Amino acid sequence: MEAALEQLIRGQRGGARGGVSFSFLFFSEGGGGVSEAEKYALMREVTLFADREGFEAVYIPERHFSEFGSIYANSAVLAAYLIPQTERVRFRTAGVSLPLHHPAEVVEWWAMNDVLSGGRVDLGFGSGWSRSDFVFAPGSYAGRRELCSERIPLVQRLWRGEVVSFPGPGGESLPIRVYPRPVQGELKVWLLVASNDEAFRHAGRRGYNVFTMLYGFDLAALAKKIELYRAAWAAAGHDSGGGVVSLMLHTLVHEDSGRVAAAVEGPFRRYIRSSLRAHLQAGLGREGGVIEGEGQEKMVEYAYQRYFRTGAIFGGVGEGREVVERAREAGVDEIACLVDFGVDYGLVRESLPYLGELVSPYIG
Repeated sequence: MEAALEQLIRGQRGGARGGVSFSFLFFSEGGGGVSEAEKYALMREVTLFADREGFEAVYIPERHFSEFGSIYANSAVLAAYLIPQTERVRFRTAGVSLPLHHPAEVVEWWAMNDVLSGGRVDLGFGSGWSRSDFVFAPGSYAGRRELCSERIPLVQRLWRGEVVSFPGPGGESLPIRVYPRPVQGELKVWLLVASNDEAFRHAGRRGYNVFTMLYGFDLAALAKKIELYRAAWAAAGHDSGGGVVSLMLHTLVHEDSGRVAAAVEGPFRRYIRSSLRAHLQAGLGREGGVIEGEGQEKMVEYAYQRYFRTGAIFGGVGEGREVVERAREAGVDEIACLVDFGVDYGLVRESLPYLGELVSPYIG
């Protein structure tokens, strides 16, 4: 059975929308007692593994003022540290909270990294969601989605080397061109999209790639959203190849499926609970939001059961490939494996060769 599946995979790889690539996404939920230095060390090890084993990219998030993902205060700085240690893997953001930053500032940071990497930079953008993040730009919170939409084209123009005017001292309009000039003449853009159908259509109309997750829906529902994205892409007259749909999936692959189940339950529940509280706090401006106690735990239980069975790559190599195939059939082009969600780091390191075995038919 597994040999037949591998032969099928090899036959499909490289066909029209038939293949799937693999990357890593980091979020750095290390659990209690894990130092910041240990988190950076694991991220470095996984990045070097990705570079050796043919993974497409590593996605670096932007996080502020929370222990949850706290080592990613500036993704450009971390990329600059890792770029000289790698040869081929790409560095992507997931994503820059664009309403917090001046477009020219973002282009300066990442143009430097594009030069240092020999042209291995792509940028993903989001509007931001945590209220506390907007101490950097208090006036941008209410209109953050509109600002993100307005600023992405400015980033693209500056990246190309165009002169763009911005308000300067006293309201004076000042024309600028950003230096250093990046290696890549055109920037590949990803848009972070959660569950909103119109957001998928918007990305398609603009010609952006999509980075998404199974946040409140399953692969069958995602397939319908991808169809909306492809239709909008085609209707806008973009190239027939279409954009890239990247899907984040929590990942732990090992020869012992029972060990995987035992290892992920506690950390994954903590991860879901921590993420839920962060979103409630961000949306409502107070710790824990309005859903407490039993109600919150029911949400955690539901999310855990659903994700473990249908929304994550957990188990042996064969089980993992079944999930990958379902994602590919839904229209996913790339899977971003999230491995640092609280599982013991020793087990994460031990699992990497099995993950390499899983993905090798697709990228070998």
